Amino acid sequence: MNLVRRAAQMTIAPTAPTVRQAMGTTPFEAAGKGRRGYGWNPSYLGLNTLLFSHGLELLTRNRDAVRNSAWAAGAVDSYVANAIGRGIRLIPQHPDEQIRELIRQKWARWIRESDVEYDPKNPASGQTDFYGQQMIIAREVMEAGECFVRFRPRAPKEGLAVPLQLQLIEAEQLPLWRNQPAPDVPDANRVRCGVEFRPDARRAAYHFWKAHPGETMFYPLEALQVERVQAADVLHVYKPIRAGQFRGQPWLTTVLAKLYELEQYTDAEIVRKKISAMITGFIKQVSPDNPVMTPDQPSNGQSQTDPGTQISKLEPGTFPVLGFGEEVQFADAKDSGDYKAFVRACLQAFASGAGLAEYQISGDLSGINYSSIRAGLLEFRRKCEQYQHSVFIFQVCHPIYRRWLREAMLAMVFGIELLNAYDKDPEPFEAAQWVTPGWPWVDPEKDMKAAERAIRDGLSTRSIECAAQGYDAAVIDAQQQGDNERADKLGLSYDSDGRKVLTGRNAGLTEDEIEKDAQADKVGIQ
Repeated sequence: MNLVRRAAQMTIAPTAPTVRQAMGTTPFEAAGKGRRGYGWNPSYLGLNTLLFSHGLELLTRNRDAVRNSAWAAGAVDSYVANAIGRGIRLIPQHPDEQIRELIRQKWARWIRESDVEYDPKNPASGQTDFYGQQMIIAREVMEAGECFVRFRPRAPKEGLAVPLQLQLIEAEQLPLWRNQPAPDVPDANRVRCGVEFRPDARRAAYHFWKAHPGETMFYPLEALQVERVQAADVLHVYKPIRAGQFRGQPWLTTVLAKLYELEQYTDAEIVRKKISAMITGFIKQVSPDNPVMTPDQPSNGQSQTDPGTQISKLEPGTFPVLGFGEEVQFADAKDSGDYKAFVRACLQAFASGAGLAEYQISGDLSGINYSSIRAGLLEFRRKCEQYQHSVFIFQVCHPIYRRWLREAMLAMVFGIELLNAYDKDPEPFEAAQWVTPGWPWVDPEKDMKAAERAIRDGLSTRSIECAAQGYDAAVIDAQQQGDNERADKLGLSYDSDGRKVLTGRNAGLTEDEIEKDAQADKVGIQ
């Protein structure tokens, strides 16, 4: 009976070796174990397990690369400058213009007070504003793989525009190894890599060290204590690359080993060049007691540091006479002709893994024309926009705005009437557009004409084109109105005034002046 059951099981679900034996060879070369697959034994472990085992080494080596490698630091600076720039800015989308303007004013004041170190009693306090915090978050996500933002509610009496501030926490402060249940964790919850999950897979809390574990000189006791913070008060910012991922992976992980070897190669090349430049040649002596050139003597009369090495110096215009049996053999400085091409090829691979173009890291624009740089920029912008909208705006900007709006309503910043309207339906208040930094034009004239044509043909709007350049159309309109009113008051006329005709007989006139001239012409004809 057991033999029959085993035979049935093999017929229904044959094992992998049985399938290979039946088919003869592996149909996929990438899955083969022959000559081409020898030594290729990838891990079957999940990403969370791999990060749990090696995440700390990846994090520290990525930080070391950014500290000491000009290429790694340049990659982080370039990507953050393009993705964040002057900051990703809020445009409220409430249907009421007055409410939109009120939100815009309160937000403009709060962004200067968002840093947790800012004290209203000391206007010079705080490290940076909200847009500067965006820059730090983006740098941490790229360098360490993740960053945490903790909401810090404040008392309304402290004098902030909205009683809320943001504290940025580095990845090291959430221990990867913390998996065991803690005393203050509910029985049904589980802690995975420092993150506490509920049975429905939602995040319940984060178990932070009270201080950075690497700051042992300043916080020796706090670094050994764990604080449980509710997930509602924390934003975990990272770029997910696998489904079900707990923690973030540093961006330079795939190219870090190659970068490390490239740095070693360039250092060795520099040392070789230095040695070749220092040693001019070698004097071969048959009789060491009768040197062709007397060794250099220190000016202080002391003996040389190394008595076994004699160093002679050649000066311009010197013609030393060689003695009997002596000759001078000049050093042959060998040069690796493929150095530049090799380094560039390595930098191209490094830049590709970092999501950049090679010239953005090296700064070398040789051999690049308008068509190639435009194609490269378009591809880079697609990747950057994907990160901006799918990761940064979704995980940082909009959650912060929603929490800011709630704290503002509870603190009666907007008054009881708007609080009641918000409590009844918060969606109109939470509707927002986030304007990312504008992309600089490769060819300003062509790009401007293309934008103008798209607006005229109905394929775009002024608001869209302004947002593409990183500006708010409402702010531009208000500034234009103020400029026009000031120009009218001072009796000035500019071509930038859209109320006036720019060409033809009526150039420089307003619509009212053109209408008056037309009426005068009719009277004259009659």
